[in-house]
Amino acid sequence: MFETDMLFAIALFSIGLFGVTSNKDFLRIFFSLEMLINAVILMLASSAHYLGLSQNLPLAYMLIILATLEAGVGILIFAAANKFTHSVVPDEIDHEGSK
Repeated sequence: MFETDMLFAIALFSIGLFGVTSNKDFLRIFFSLEMLINAVILMLASSAHYLGLSQNLPLAYMLIILATLEAGVGILIFAAANKFTHSVVPDEIDHEGSK
């Protein structure tokens, strides 16, 4: 089971890394970063479970909660950027003449 979890986490991390490096759209980059964070959390939780370190489960839960809060803040930043600049592509945002 440990090998399956690690393979899934590595695949998730690889997809997230590809998404971060290949996209210019803010929202896609953001979701790719979320995939990277979730892959790391999955690796840590799977390793802790495999090694019998069940006392670290509250840490894993706290990381999941922080990742969820970070996702909420990211969505708010995306909404604000879209409202003020009318674009979600970072290269197309006019930093000096924003409305």
